[in-house]
Amino acid sequence: MGLVMLVQLYTSRIVLANLGVDNYGIYNVVASFIVAFTFIKGPLNSATQRFLNFEIGKGNVSQVNLVFNISLRIYAVLALVLIVLIGFSGEWFINNKMQIPLDRIPAAQWCFYCSLLALAFNIMKTPFSAMVIANEKMSFFAYTSIIEVVFKLLNAFSLEIFDYDKLKIYAINHLIIDAFLCIWFLFYCKRNFIAAKFKNIFDKKLFKEMISFSSWTLFGSIAVMTANQGLNILLNIFYGLAINAAMGIASQVNSATRHFVSNFQTAYKPQIVKYYAQEKYSELAELIYNSAKYSYLLLFAIVCPLIFNIEYVLNLWLKTPPESAGIFCVYMFIYSLLETLSAPMWMSIQASGKIKKYQLCISSAMVMNIILSYIFLSYGAAAVRVLQIKCVLDVLYFIIRFCFLKRIIKFSFVCYFKRVLWKIACVSVISAGVLYFVSYKTENFERLVLSIISFGVVYFTTTYFIAIDKETRKKIFLKIRKKIKKE
Repeated sequence: MGLVMLVQLYTSRIVLANLGVDNYGIYNVVASFIVAFTFIKGPLNSATQRFLNFEIGKGNVSQVNLVFNISLRIYAVLALVLIVLIGFSGEWFINNKMQIPLDRIPAAQWCFYCSLLALAFNIMKTPFSAMVIANEKMSFFAYTSIIEVVFKLLNAFSLEIFDYDKLKIYAINHLIIDAFLCIWFLFYCKRNFIAAKFKNIFDKKLFKEMISFSSWTLFGSIAVMTANQGLNILLNIFYGLAINAAMGIASQVNSATRHFVSNFQTAYKPQIVKYYAQEKYSELAELIYNSAKYSYLLLFAIVCPLIFNIEYVLNLWLKTPPESAGIFCVYMFIYSLLETLSAPMWMSIQASGKIKKYQLCISSAMVMNIILSYIFLSYGAAAVRVLQIKCVLDVLYFIIRFCFLKRIIKFSFVCYFKRVLWKIACVSVISAGVLYFVSYKTENFERLVLSIISFGVVYFTTTYFIAIDKETRKKIFLKIRKKIKKE
């Protein structure tokens, strides 16, 4: 995960340096337009993952194979529909609605169609990646992540080699990478999982259940699309490509740092569904406490020093970063920290299958993000206001998720506060306080070095004695002691 994060960050530097701010902004906003149409994929992905994990938890291999084959057919139809739908509407939108220089419109269209085909490969890869996650083959996932970022690094280097339109080269190489990854997952699943065999089987009842589950999560996917990808288009309309480039850099940095947590969350999601399927509710609650706490602490360890040194790090990394990239990064980090606390909750709600009222409530709250952002920007608010709104609303999402989870498994706020919120608050306040003192007394490289060292000492000490419970500390001590004896 550390290797992946460093390579991602270095790749972004090379891509920005070779594409330039305008081309980077074009790629970011065109890709965002395509991603905006993939909200349909989200519900089906959630349904596939949930039903696979549920049947594996029950130990029913034939049903796992049935779920896999039904989902594969659904995704094939979805890929064709999206290609036709986006293909007709995308070129018109690029030509008439986006702020792109006239001489760069042909390159933007090339980028658009390459991204569209890459989307089709990503859609067809989803059932196979869901099968890998459901079977908890995380080592394959980790190695594939490394292969993917290495290919993307080579793509970035290719921009320095070929004397042609760099945006077009970058887009076609991305398409080739996504096609390879789709084939890679297909061969791995066929070779390693009996349940991943292609069969001409169909079950009308199961199909209806999956579509019913998907139809309600569709509300959430539309809301996520407007709250995340819609903001890029909104910023382009009000502020142009320079702000899109800043948002793109912030998204890249946030994506790289969140990679640690996303892999961790990918690992515990199948277990959440399996515990619910087996009706082990006390174990499920324990898993929610631990996954929320350790997800937050894992991400906090990375982003807290970055928040206090973001401008210096961006200048060191990119030399001339886009304006506002630093403040965008800070609020993206804050939003990600808040989301780590909610993730185990919405995963548990989805595991139950009781999502109708939940999706109606959470989707309505999420749509407020784009509406409020549009109102503020219309009255001349700064671009960063959209991310501030996003962070505030995430607290509301947390409350909604907690209320629904409490109804499903009688989740206790008092226990959650004692086991999670209080402990991470103590670690965060003490660690951030030390960093604030260091940043106030020093600057630039000296500040970066001193803040990393001082934060490391304070963070690991407070985490060990405050965040980690006594029983876990005992296990850690015994493991270290056992390892020392072996050496």
